[in-house]
Amino acid sequence: MELRTDPAALREKYQKVMDKFVYEGGEPEEKARLRHLLRNQWTFVTSMAPEPEDWNAWTEERVREKDWPGLCRVMNQRGKIDMMPSIYGSYCYERNFHCMLECFACGNTQVMDRLLPRELTKVQNSNEPFFPAAAHVMIGLWYRDPAVLEWAVPAAEKFMRRKSSTLLEKAMLSFLLDLAGGDMDKAGEDLLGVCRGYPRDQKYMIGRRPFCTLAHGLYCLAQVLLPEEAFQALEMPVYKNFLPDFALWRREHPDPDRSLWFRYPEDLALLNGIYEAPPARLVLSQPFLDSPRAKPRERQYWMADGVRWVNEYVDELWELGVGRN
Repeated sequence: MELRTDPAALREKYQKVMDKFVYEGGEPEEKARLRHLLRNQWTFVTSMAPEPEDWNAWTEERVREKDWPGLCRVMNQRGKIDMMPSIYGSYCYERNFHCMLECFACGNTQVMDRLLPRELTKVQNSNEPFFPAAAHVMIGLWYRDPAVLEWAVPAAEKFMRRKSSTLLEKAMLSFLLDLAGGDMDKAGEDLLGVCRGYPRDQKYMIGRRPFCTLAHGLYCLAQVLLPEEAFQALEMPVYKNFLPDFALWRREHPDPDRSLWFRYPEDLALLNGIYEAPPARLVLSQPFLDSPRAKPRERQYWMADGVRWVNEYVDELWELGVGRN
């Protein structure tokens, strides 16, 4: 397959970022360069990722050849592009729910506490009402916290009555509620609903895929959460964008290989280190808490603290050896 991704173009983008770098001391220069790279929002790390057409082609090839280990590697690396911290912060963490479903689909369950930590149960404000409704139920399920589910389930049920919510949103949230209530017959129907709603709603698709990664993520989540007997009672969707062979393989391989599918050339090895590392741990703050101009409700808003989010990730990457010569 002829790649659209040009290493020379990647080097040029990287150099454009580093041309703006000025070393001011205070920490090792290599670490300062890493911080500059992660904080730069004009030419961001994600712009130096392979082209979307290449990811799509790799995915389609792995599906066509039924190379399920390779598919997990492609999905895992492609998903990390969407998990990069943004220095702008605000509500950008709302994509994490969908990112986490893709992580479940390729077996990366270890990042739940980074993308959807317990702290997110404090968040009631949002740009998209679907996020807190779905994220809070998932948090209650994952951390097996009945106290969270006690209020998260009624809030999710209230969301389900919204006329403006999409088929995909309702099906995903209904599936989570089925897991909470232990209704496997309904869960099978709702998982099919996720598959049916997937191509009709482009808004929450993390990346173009030839199959419904969100349904696969929910199916894998169910295997982790449910007793074996209950999981066996969950019917797989029979639909064109669900891959039963892949789902069966994942049932037998809960922790597949997730090494990099695309490796950067040696002079850009720093990017290999970034994509091999765990995603950034979400950092929240209440930016209006002490603001005299903010309304009482606004003072309770929680948002991603972009600067801390990025800076703490740089510190973690450095401790892992990323960026060190």
